[in-house]
Amino acid sequence: MGKARTIDNTLFGVLLAAAAVMVVFAVAAQPEWSLFSGFWDIQFGEAGLITDPVCTGGCGAALLNAAVLMVFSALLVRFLGLPFTGMAMACCFMMAGFALLGKNLINSTPILVGGCLYALYKREHFSKYLYLTLFGTCLAPLISFLMLYAKPGFRWLSMAVCGIIIGFILPSVSAYTVRIHQGYNLYNVGFAAGFVGLGAASVLKGFGVTFTTKGSWSTDCHLLLSIFTAVILLGLAAAGAAMGCRSWDSYRRILHHSGRAVADFVLLDGPGVTLMNMGITGAIGFLYLLAVEAPLNGPLVCCIFAMTGFGAFGKHPRNVVPVMTGAVLSALIMGNVPITAPGVLLATLLCTGLAPISGQFGWPWGVAAGFLHMAIVQNTAILHEGMNLYNNGFAAGFTCILLIPIIEAVKADPEV
Repeated sequence: MGKARTIDNTLFGVLLAAAAVMVVFAVAAQPEWSLFSGFWDIQFGEAGLITDPVCTGGCGAALLNAAVLMVFSALLVRFLGLPFTGMAMACCFMMAGFALLGKNLINSTPILVGGCLYALYKREHFSKYLYLTLFGTCLAPLISFLMLYAKPGFRWLSMAVCGIIIGFILPSVSAYTVRIHQGYNLYNVGFAAGFVGLGAASVLKGFGVTFTTKGSWSTDCHLLLSIFTAVILLGLAAAGAAMGCRSWDSYRRILHHSGRAVADFVLLDGPGVTLMNMGITGAIGFLYLLAVEAPLNGPLVCCIFAMTGFGAFGKHPRNVVPVMTGAVLSALIMGNVPITAPGVLLATLLCTGLAPISGQFGWPWGVAAGFLHMAIVQNTAILHEGMNLYNNGFAAGFTCILLIPIIEAVKADPEV
């Protein structure tokens, strides 16, 4: 019991330290009042795919927004008495990451209220649904859309009602969708949210609503965000080394896990190995972006954070590299858009939600998964009108539906 408490305190401290780094870089980027006015603008600004909060409120304000959501999520985990496992680390990093692509306190809160009401309806503790609800804030752009474009006098009411409905129904929908892909899509809530977003967008369009998304993509903060990302990743690796992962022998055992959910590396291999893996896995995405000379911005740091977070819950170098390779090959062969186009960059990093396919069935199937995902993801955002920030999770679910039956038919004796 004492050891578990020590691990909880340590990982909680790591999350707070990461948030503190964000605040430091936020102040360095915007050392004036515009930091707070920009933060305010982000809370009440556009949030659909692909919206870069750096364009909305500035680089510092975007990092401050990420820090706030990371601390908010970590405190919720702490307050509800949940242990800081790999799932907690993945969830907190995803919340911080997607705060750089559309989430904020204003558009996330109604969904959290809906999840809490669902727990009350089921007469269960909210802690059982916390992670599902936090991940479910991927539909936050729908809340922001209503805030900006609903008729005056109905905006706040429509935001509240829509968010509560989303938070209320997502737990049951996500419990069903996980059975469809059998744990091979690490972004299961993104898959479920895609269907909920499809339904919500269809209903609203039936009432005459026209969806408009003003996308944005910054290129001016590459150096600062590169240094920031390097500090976070090196900090995680250093924390892992400090907690005992100081040799190849201690690290390599994590590479033997398929990553198929549920693969909580904190529980399986300990916090030291997990933190080291988070740093290394995130570095793969970071180095790829540097290699293709893609200027870092909010959405791209978001993708790195997604890889980093799930480095605690299913992803590692051995199962993410084949999927990324397949996605890049797909983009190169199809040739309709360059590999440095915004959507392609996001898909290349976020297709790693399919890493368990590579880990379970071998790298060639991982390449196939990434290849197919890149083709599918180009056509899924239109279904939910860009209201699901986890669009790659939505596309990954369809990839599993198409690919897993083929793999199981061809490969009679899959690797375990």
